[in-house]
Amino acid sequence: MNKSVSLMLSVLVVGAALEPAANAVTLSVIPEATSANVGSTFSVDVVASGLLDGAAPSIGTYDLDLNYNSSVLSFANVSFGTGLDVLGLGSIQAPDPSTPGKVNVFELSLDSEADLNQLQHDAFKLFTLTFNAAAVGSSALQLTISALGDAAGNSLDATLQNGSAAVTPVPLPPTLVLFLSGLLGLALIHTRRPAGRPSIPGLVA
Repeated sequence: MNKSVSLMLSVLVVGAALEPAANAVTLSVIPEATSANVGSTFSVDVVASGLLDGAAPSIGTYDLDLNYNSSVLSFANVSFGTGLDVLGLGSIQAPDPSTPGKVNVFELSLDSEADLNQLQHDAFKLFTLTFNAAAVGSSALQLTISALGDAAGNSLDATLQNGSAAVTPVPLPPTLVLFLSGLLGLALIHTRRPAGRPSIPGLVA
């Protein structure tokens, strides 16, 4: 191998080492763990991160499913973030909660590729899901991707960080606890009291 070829290969290797690695998009359920009492509501955010401010890739569309245990949770509503609507022009949104145990959420940006690449942040909320805590138990909150595309329409790979929810019984109010404790105390006193008064000779009742 001559010196010029060797030098060229060395430059290519050094250049490859200095080139920044491609950004890895992460889709996360936040908070990762949620606890709620039966009858209450709670919300979780689905957040995209790992992008670059003012540079490609940006997210132009997504079609995601969030799966949950329908015997423990019931779906209430969905609200969208503004990450795919950087100029306030609106976006095409299509949530579908019709399948028990699954909410499908679709969004397509109407902004241009240049505007999305320049104005979309490195981390932002895609949407928020609100659930009713229907019964005691636990539920995974698991994302699956049907489609995820950048502003140019190219497919994006993503790492998923899922979450979970625990539903617990409704705690007794402190005043009710005190009341029940008092009733228990009275019942114990009643059970320990002698059945009748002792008789005293020569004493007329």
